[in-house]
This record gives sequence, structure tokens and C-alpha cells, in this order.
Amino acid sequence: MSQKLKLIVGFALSVFLVACVMAYLAVGLSGFDKVLAEPWGLVTILDLVLGVVCMTAVIFTVESDWKKAAMWSVPIYFFGNIVTAIWILTRLDQITDSK
Repeated sequence: MSQKLKLIVGFALSVFLVACVMAYLAVGLSGFDKVLAEPWGLVTILDLVLGVVCMTAVIFTVESDWKKAAMWSVPIYFFGNIVTAIWILTRLDQITDSK
């Protein structure tokens, strides 16, 4: 894994952890405890983390400007895959032309 990709993934995980802490504090201790107590809750959270980190790495790889990549990546942590879908639709030509 390249140094740039390691930095991107590290940054993505850091932003996600901050978002989780903020959400945990907003919901209270019992909100996430109930979700994480169930096996499906833990699997769902881990699936979300993996998807967000992978998509962040893809965005930083495709976008030429890191500021633009960050502007697309950070909202994914708060709004979810709707941001991913919008990014893919707006970059579909660029992604398919790079083959």
C-alpha cells in the first residue's frame, strides 16, 4: 500500500471515529449500547466503516485536487452513501474513461 493511500485511510478512519464519538454523545450511552449489543448492529457498523473508508480511498485516488476530494469524502461520514451515489453519478464519465 502506498504512503499516500495509508495517509488517506488513516485520515478517513480518524474522521469516522470523531463522527462516531459525536453521534454517541448526542444519542447518549444507551443508544449505541443497544445497537452494539446485537450481532447485526456490530456487523452493520463494521460494514459501514469499511464502505466509507474504501470509498474515501477511491475518491482521493480519482480526484486530482485533495481539497476537492476532502469536500466529497467528509460528508460521507455524516450523510452516508447518498453522497457516494452523487459522487459516482457526477464522475461516471471520468471513471469510465480512465480504463
